[in-house]
Amino acid sequence: MIETTLVKRRALYRGEVGLFPSTPMALEDINTVANEAEVMCGFYSPRHLEALKFLWALVDKTSQNSDRYLDKDEAMSDLKLRAGHSKLLYDDKTKKLELRPKSLKRISAEQLRQLTEKIITIICVEVLPGMEPNELRAEVEEMCKIKQESKHEPAR
Repeated sequence: MIETTLVKRRALYRGEVGLFPSTPMALEDINTVANEAEVMCGFYSPRHLEALKFLWALVDKTSQNSDRYLDKDEAMSDLKLRAGHSKLLYDDKTKKLELRPKSLKRISAEQLRQLTEKIITIICVEVLPGMEPNELRAEVEEMCKIKQESKHEPAR
């Protein structure tokens, strides 16, 4: 992982290169930073970035269409707990064991696929009852502009 400082600002020079949001959710995250503010950033490119973007888009769409969550982060925490992607930790303040959601940083592609399927089921059964899993998946794929190859089409 690379850690560096960045400043959110307009380009100063012709041909200048910058880091820009690629989704509405990423744009919202960047908009929380004040213009001309210097921030610390860490960035890396996981092998299953498209799958992570799909999961975050799914959770963001759910938080926007439900009165249950304040934002996508609260929704992700709750949905990871419900899906069992959690760990039991001791809280020194309360002197009790607490179930907390695990990070997605070290998740394998297969674990991420399984977690996403569980979260889709939870959303369709508990959070947005009546929503069909295939319909939800199609809406999020359209939102992410994910182009999936047909199962019958040979891989290139």
